[in-house]
Amino acid sequence: MLLLYQLVFLMGIVGYLPIFLWRLLGDPTYRKGLSQRFGRLDRFSAGGGDQPVLWVHGVSVGEVRGAKPLVERLEKEFPDHRVLVSATTPTGARVARRIYGEDRVFFFPLDFGSFPRRALDTLRPRAVLLMELEIWPNFLDTAERRGVPVMVVNGRISERSFKGYRLVRKLLPQFDRIDLFCVQNQTYATRLASLGVSQDRIRQTGNLKYDGLEIAAEAPPKDPALSSLLGIKEGEIVIVGGSTHAEEETALGGVAVEVERRTGRPVRLVVAPRHPERGASVAKDLVRILKGEDRLKHPVLRLTHVREGKEEVPPGSWLVADTIGELLRIYTLADLVFVGGSLVSHGGQNMLEPLALRKPTIVGPHVWNFRVDVDLFLDVGGLIQVQSEKELLKEAVSLLGSKEKAKDLVDRAGSILLENKGATERTFSEILPLLRPSGFPPPSIK
Repeated sequence: MLLLYQLVFLMGIVGYLPIFLWRLLGDPTYRKGLSQRFGRLDRFSAGGGDQPVLWVHGVSVGEVRGAKPLVERLEKEFPDHRVLVSATTPTGARVARRIYGEDRVFFFPLDFGSFPRRALDTLRPRAVLLMELEIWPNFLDTAERRGVPVMVVNGRISERSFKGYRLVRKLLPQFDRIDLFCVQNQTYATRLASLGVSQDRIRQTGNLKYDGLEIAAEAPPKDPALSSLLGIKEGEIVIVGGSTHAEEETALGGVAVEVERRTGRPVRLVVAPRHPERGASVAKDLVRILKGEDRLKHPVLRLTHVREGKEEVPPGSWLVADTIGELLRIYTLADLVFVGGSLVSHGGQNMLEPLALRKPTIVGPHVWNFRVDVDLFLDVGGLIQVQSEKELLKEAVSLLGSKEKAKDLVDRAGSILLENKGATERTFSEILPLLRPSGFPPPSIK
C-alpha cells in the first residue's frame, strides 16, 4: 500500500509539474528551497550528533506562528538542543524565518522516494512534532523505522478531513505510526478515536494559538508607520479584510462603498489577500468596484508599490496589502475586521488575532476549519457570523454606528481568549516523557 501511495504521489507531481516550473521561473523562493524539498539539509546538521535536534513542523503561516510558544518552551528547557522548524509553503517559510531565524528554518521534504529518509538521516532528530495534523505516510514510515518519536501537537481534524481520513484509514496505517496526539478539544479527540487511534495516545491539551496571542486590555493605538503612510485622518472609518480570497475583496469593496453612503463618513478599505501574489488582480477588482467619481475619491494602491516608491498615497486611498508578515500591524488600523476564507467556500482563516487586538470581527458562513473556535465566540456573543454580503453590510453598519455594541463584542471575546490560555504547559507535560530517551537530560517542569 505504501508503494501504491508513492505511485499516486508521483502522478500528482507529474500533474503539478507545469505549474511548479512556472513558479520556479518566476519566484526565487521556489528555487531556493528546491534542494531542501529533496531532503538535502546538510547545512542544518550539527554534525557528529553533538547537538541533538528537536524538529517542529508547520504547514503554513498559521501553524508556524502557532508553534512559537511551544518552541520557546522547548528552547528554555533544553538549551543544549537545536529546535529546528520546517514549513511546507513558501509563505509559511518566509514568516518562519522572521520568527525563528534563517539558520533554523527549512522546507519540509516531499513525501516521495528517499527524500524523507535523507532528511531524517541528516538531522537525526530526537523527536518530530507535527503542528495540527500533518499525515505523510512515507515520512512517518521512515521515522518509525529509525525509532524517531513523532507527536502531533495542537492537533485538530476538521469535519471534511475526518471524512477523507475515514475513506483511507484501512489502506495506510499512518495514525498507528504517531506516538502521541495532543489535540485542541474533545471534538477532535472523539474523531481520532473513531478513526481507531487508541485512547492512551490521545490527550486534550487546548489550542496553542491562544498562548501565542498578546491579549490587549484595551484597543492598541494604530500602527504609527502604517497610519502615517496612508495618511489616515480623524473621523475616517477603516475596514480591514484579513486573509481574503478571490471574490471576497469585491464583496468588501461593495460593502465599503455602501457604508460610506449610509454613514456619511469617509471609509478606507484595506484588504490583505491570503496569497499576496494576487495583489495585482485584487487591485484591478477593487478599481472596477469604484465607478465614476468614487475612483477619484479612493485610488487603489498596492503596499509593495508604495514601499518601493512607485506610488504616492493620495487622501482616501484604498490599499491592497500584498506583503508578508504585516497582518497584525494592519489589524491595528481597523475599526472593523472581516476575516476571509469564510464568505467563499474555503473553510475560514484565523480570527483570533483581530479579536486579541479588541477589534470587532465578522466572519462568513464557511468556517469549518475553525468551527469549534467560532462556536466558542458565537456562544458568548464575542463574534459575528453572517451568511451573505447583504448581512455583512447590515452588521458592519450596526457595529460602526454603536460604540457600545462594538465594546460589548470585544469584551466578550476577550473573556474567551483568556479562558483558553494554558495549552503550552499542558502540551509540554504530555510530550515530556517522549523527549526523555536514555541519556536525555530531564528538564524541570515549572
